[in-house]
Amino acid sequence: MSKQIKQSYFIIILFLFLIFPIFVLSENNEQINKSPITQEQNKSEEILTIEQQIKDRADKIKELEKQNEVYKRNIEIKKMQQITLNGELDILGTKIDVVNNALERTGLKIKQVNLEIQDAELKILRQGAKIEDQKEKVAEFIRIINYLDQKSPLEILIVNDSISDYFNQVKFVKTLEYQMQGILDKLQITKQISEQEKKNLEDQELKLENLKKEHKETRMDLEEQETIKEVFLKETKNSESKFQALLLAVKKEQEQANAEIVSLEKELREKLKKELAKEKETIFIWPVPKNIITAKFHDPTYLFKKYFEHNAVDIRAKQGSSIVAAASGYIGRAKNAGMGYSYILIIHNNGFSTVYGHVSKIYVKDGDRVDQGQIIGITGGMPGTPGAGKFSTGPHLHFEIYLNGNVVDPEKYLP
Repeated sequence: MSKQIKQSYFIIILFLFLIFPIFVLSENNEQINKSPITQEQNKSEEILTIEQQIKDRADKIKELEKQNEVYKRNIEIKKMQQITLNGELDILGTKIDVVNNALERTGLKIKQVNLEIQDAELKILRQGAKIEDQKEKVAEFIRIINYLDQKSPLEILIVNDSISDYFNQVKFVKTLEYQMQGILDKLQITKQISEQEKKNLEDQELKLENLKKEHKETRMDLEEQETIKEVFLKETKNSESKFQALLLAVKKEQEQANAEIVSLEKELREKLKKELAKEKETIFIWPVPKNIITAKFHDPTYLFKKYFEHNAVDIRAKQGSSIVAAASGYIGRAKNAGMGYSYILIIHNNGFSTVYGHVSKIYVKDGDRVDQGQIIGITGGMPGTPGAGKFSTGPHLHFEIYLNGNVVDPEKYLP
């Protein structure tokens, strides 16, 4: 082979050996050996700014959560004090503060998630650029290795002046293959990171939708609490004496309802003895979707504790939510009291009965048989609306369970 051809091969090999591998190896080592601090410094200014804004909002949300706990403790303390008009107005005012606090928190969370979505999108773009760059490097490696692989050992020996040159070239090819494997491994990791970022983006978008829904519901809660306060002021005419008279009226209304339920339950159970014997074992479900219990059975912080025990659990439910029968049975009483306290009594087998109070609409009548899960009415509780009674603390379902004529804690029987 001519000296000119040998020189040409030598120049190509020298270029590949001295220039390209060194560039790839140094770049590869730099990526592998980067410390977290160096990687952080290499982030784009835009991503760093967004991440700082996310942190600032998270800190603000924590502050609001702490303030919210203070509001809630104040409400519990005030509930246990002597019931007065001013005390109740303070409670209503603090409840409005609680809702305003929640409104501000959800607003901040929405902004925070929007920033997290923006952050994820930028990171996906960065990972995409890295993937393309790594693909190009792999393609270049493959082209070089393919070129060298096309040369037979005999050709390489002829081109090189000595055996040691030949082995150096073989070693060079192995080095290329090793470096290409490193790039392939890094490419796989980059793809995994990119997929995780895409998953994070999907999660954040779903979280955003839920937060928007929560924000809308919180606005409705605020309007609700403000309406409750307005109705309360209208009922009491800002008079302590009228407020105390209202409390006595509430006590009387509740005592009458309790006495009526106990009497009816005993009377109707005897009449329905044969029918009830045919029913299956009584297992309860939630009468409204499982939610926060705002007042527990015999709750020591119950507003009217001084006047009567709270023989139920109050389950948070939006005004106008569907009420279902917690178990199959017979309607003992479907009492529509107009603007007074309306309720539904269901007689079940095994000595059980259930009561659903502050009902704004009733879909059943006395004597009806109902199946578990059947809609029997609509929730109420908003002051000044049908079925709420003399003094309701807001929209909810008042739910009682009786066993052999005695009230029991519903939480012990609900799933």
